[in-house]
Amino acid sequence: MEEHSGTWTYDSLAEAAYVYLRGPIPPNGVARTVTAEGAMVNLDLDADGRVIGIEILGLPDSPRNDSGVSGGPGRRW
Repeated sequence: MEEHSGTWTYDSLAEAAYVYLRGPIPPNGVARTVTAEGAMVNLDLDADGRVIGIEILGLPDSPRNDSGVSGGPGRRW
């Protein structure tokens, strides 16, 4: 099993979060985007077909950590 540290961002204006599974994505690093049926989720794939990022749309409120600050890894919505 491969292990990669992931990070995520949240855009309160778009009500969307983005999870980076393999670190920063370079320009032109997304070869294809797949929209999951019945969900507000997009999967970004690299040229080898590996999922490198997940976009989650329609989040009503900003995810917050225990201190009330938006963002950070490992948070639940």
